[in-house]
Amino acid sequence: MNNDPLITGSLGPTVQVIESAVLAAAEYLEHAASSGVALEVNVKADRTLVMNLDLESQRRILGVLPQTHPIVAEEDESSHALIDEGGSYFLVDPLDGTTSCKRFFGQKGGHVGYGPLAGFVKDDVLSVAAFYSVPHGKLFTAVKGQGAYVSTPDFSQPGHPGKRARLQPNPCTSLSQAGVLFFIGHHNESKVMQYLKKKNAIENMYRFGGFANDCARLAQGFEQMSVQFSAKPWDFAAVLLAAEAGLEAWMDPLGRRVPLSQWRIESNNPLMIMHPGIRDEVFALLDTLT
Repeated sequence: MNNDPLITGSLGPTVQVIESAVLAAAEYLEHAASSGVALEVNVKADRTLVMNLDLESQRRILGVLPQTHPIVAEEDESSHALIDEGGSYFLVDPLDGTTSCKRFFGQKGGHVGYGPLAGFVKDDVLSVAAFYSVPHGKLFTAVKGQGAYVSTPDFSQPGHPGKRARLQPNPCTSLSQAGVLFFIGHHNESKVMQYLKKKNAIENMYRFGGFANDCARLAQGFEQMSVQFSAKPWDFAAVLLAAEAGLEAWMDPLGRRVPLSQWRIESNNPLMIMHPGIRDEVFALLDTLT
């Protein structure tokens, strides 16, 4: 009898295939890191990096995902327009945190995380997400309505995610006690962070690795809030890790303030993630931002 809390639910088969795809890429990345594979780095048109590791990781993920639904994958530009069609589809970021991987390739432990990320959107609702952090050897999985979990996969048992532990971080009721993770893009993130710091409203602010690592850290309770106004669709799957651990994700926080449950993924997704206990304090401060 399978007692895995995520496999026994209605989305169980989807969870299994997404985890299998992520772990196929993770096994490759683990081997590449341990064997010292040479990095080949190129700059894309949007000035972001792409490496040979990204491309091979994506190839392995796509080799596992079924053709039952469209796939929006970062390194397949022809797939990006599919996000406008909505419906049900897979999301693939073959190496979330490429720059961090380039800088810390082969290092283990620490705060920085990077690795393959995949998700599933069912009828415009983000429903499944899985992220493997290469430096930590941990698999993070979330399913809508079923929680967020962490496990340590055993690659000698293909497709086996390992024993799961549910992620339930301690509550946070004061913004002054919050650590904030942020990405400085071109959409007023720096303005918001400078304002919070000027008001002495937060305890500290920093960032380690990519967006998926941010969400995994929030789910584990290391920090209590995240600010990123430029999350791409393939990054967006990671939001579910934090949301299913009990945090709230608010979309377009400087404008409409739409809860995650009512948001249809767009080509660019501005969001803030925070503990519910500090939401009113955060929004009150944002209302005074000019």
